Amino acid sequence: MLVFVVLGNYLTSALREAGIDCLCLPRHFKCRGDIAQCAAVWTLVGRYKICPGECSGVPVAEIDGVVFLRRGGGRTCGWELGRRCENQVEVQFKPPAWPIIVVDLSLWEEHTRGEKHELVEQILATLGAVRRFLWDGNLWITNASGEFIELLNLHARGLVHKMGVFDKMPQLENPVVLDPEGPCLFTEEVARGYSEFIIGGIVDKERTAKSATARLAELIGVSKRCRIELRGSRVGVPDRINKIAEIVLRTWAGEPLEKAILATQAKRDRVYRLMWEIQKRAGRSQGGYLTLSRKALEEANWLGAPWEEVELALRKLRVKILD
Repeated sequence: MLVFVVLGNYLTSALREAGIDCLCLPRHFKCRGDIAQCAAVWTLVGRYKICPGECSGVPVAEIDGVVFLRRGGGRTCGWELGRRCENQVEVQFKPPAWPIIVVDLSLWEEHTRGEKHELVEQILATLGAVRRFLWDGNLWITNASGEFIELLNLHARGLVHKMGVFDKMPQLENPVVLDPEGPCLFTEEVARGYSEFIIGGIVDKERTAKSATARLAELIGVSKRCRIELRGSRVGVPDRINKIAEIVLRTWAGEPLEKAILATQAKRDRVYRLMWEIQKRAGRSQGGYLTLSRKALEEANWLGAPWEEVELALRKLRVKILD
């Protein structure tokens, strides 16, 4: 899977300028993606510091001329990533100020208790998505109530973060709202031409929230509303907050929009899109059931879903494949 590294490049460049060409990682250092990106995020949030000190380890990655080592013998190094040190090395690197992913909670009180819990979980997943590209400072939670803070602490007790959490909406530079019913189309140009990307903090699992994002946009005074489409349709476009944020960030970082959408799809999204594509191409027999040629089925699965998902879509539609 392609993972863009933005913030990590800033760190490795700053390390080289400081004369640091290697860095020992802590024994329990956890990172699911690029090591430089993880190190940059944890340095900025204050969990780790860059410290002088003799250490040794096995090289696990070399990124832009900086070797990262796992402790346990092998190559020696004069710098380490640690929680505490007396003579911290001040490595100067400033994270990008933009883009900012904004999750606005103006409609928080319209949610049920269960939906509020789900909303907090999606925001925590959004933090994880933002950290793959930038850092906590590029994620704002706006119009946040005291109840939201309580639930955040409940779901992520002890979480070290520096998200911007505001009880109002801060001044915006050049915002756009991501709205599935928006009049404008979200494109690669939009992804790279705006400063703030506002995602409505809306979960409607237990009720119907018709035109909720449009109402939210009016409340916060942002007129630009764009929808994300996949080849002319919203079917199959992920709707979870963290997935929308990831689509925006992937596209901002240089990935084609269609590829970004496909990369973030869950199984449910792919199956729904497959069903839609199959229905467009299917005929109907005299008995009333849908029929489809194998060639048409191949065309319907242009998104590259695995065969078990194709079979699931066919079963749901009760389609008969014609040889």
